[in-house]
Amino acid sequence: MVKRIIGYLALASLLTSLLLIGLLLRKPPLPDAARDPEAAQRFTEKVARLTLAHEQGIPSEIRLTEAEINSQIEEGLKAHPPPAGDATVKGATVRLEGEKLVAVLAMNVKGQDVYVTVGGNLNFANRAIKLVPSEVRIGSLPVPVSWVESKIDMHMELPEGITGVRIEDSELVVQAD
Repeated sequence: MVKRIIGYLALASLLTSLLLIGLLLRKPPLPDAARDPEAAQRFTEKVARLTLAHEQGIPSEIRLTEAEINSQIEEGLKAHPPPAGDATVKGATVRLEGEKLVAVLAMNVKGQDVYVTVGGNLNFANRAIKLVPSEVRIGSLPVPVSWVESKIDMHMELPEGITGVRIEDSELVVQAD
């Protein structure tokens, strides 16, 4: 009888482990992020306008769309591929939902494709923006933010003159003085 119970427990443990591995490696529904062939060029032009206005001492703001941000990320990954290692970012997609940002990172971890989804709000302080996560998923498996919060460091230093960054009406708004 004891052997039978141990056998059932071992089988349940194995099935649970397989289910968790399946959820971790399962490709999540990817956000329907806008793509546009001219978006990378518009991104560059908007940033150039912002830079020129700052150099002339004119306060200004630009509004970046999802398509412009995703095109720039794609161009950046093509121009500067991440170094090979145990975990390599293959691609990233950003979705702006109201005042929230959701990033899906396609990664290769030791030869296995893994998708990490991080959603949250942007925090702007001291010329840097940081994504403060409110949701995290690995594959299709939700992960408590507290488990991975110290490992997620999605921040970016910004050039001098940037006075604000926020998400408004599903656009990234960048202000400069």
